[in-house]
Amino acid sequence: MKTECPSLADMQHRIARFKNLKPRAAHWNDNLGIPAEALRLFNPKANYVLMAPASLPGRLSPNPAIVDGDKGVIRVGLAVAAPNDGPELHVHWKTHETFMALSGRWLIRWGDEGQESVELEPYDMIAMPPRVARQFINISDQDAHLLVIIQGQPEDFDDVGRLPSIRQKIIDKYGEQVLANMEANGWDFSLVPRSMRNAESLENQA
Repeated sequence: MKTECPSLADMQHRIARFKNLKPRAAHWNDNLGIPAEALRLFNPKANYVLMAPASLPGRLSPNPAIVDGDKGVIRVGLAVAAPNDGPELHVHWKTHETFMALSGRWLIRWGDEGQESVELEPYDMIAMPPRVARQFINISDQDAHLLVIIQGQPEDFDDVGRLPSIRQKIIDKYGEQVLANMEANGWDFSLVPRSMRNAESLENQA
């Protein structure tokens, strides 16, 4: 079998230049009725999608810098967080999420109350299994970078759930309408996987 040597021009679509990346939230519809500040509950200062298949569903993978991974699906992202910044506790029901510290120090918490934790220094890595609530927080005194790798089947990438306790935080700070807008646009706080919610909906219609 002969090896191949693509030209630099041929390889451009497989190269992600950080200076050209846009945070994931920048790709979301501006007319959802959800303030950017409210979205920060679920996202760090910036969250970039470096690589993902073009066809992944949900809000995890819009406009990846590198479109790849349709066979063995993997999404590679870069989270940038300010000091003491990070998303609220959330769960991936079927996908596997791996964190690798690239700079700074990170506190990785897991469990429904974040009762377990470990600190990561640069190039330390932790692989979170499905069905475990998790959270990452930059515990450095400046912006820090975290490599985020998510693996799974294409149909499982829209599998993120948020803890019910977060609902009240949103209501208290932004009001019930913002919560309603979030839920109408796919944010879930029930801790019921999407596949089970769909099954319950079909049963109720029967």
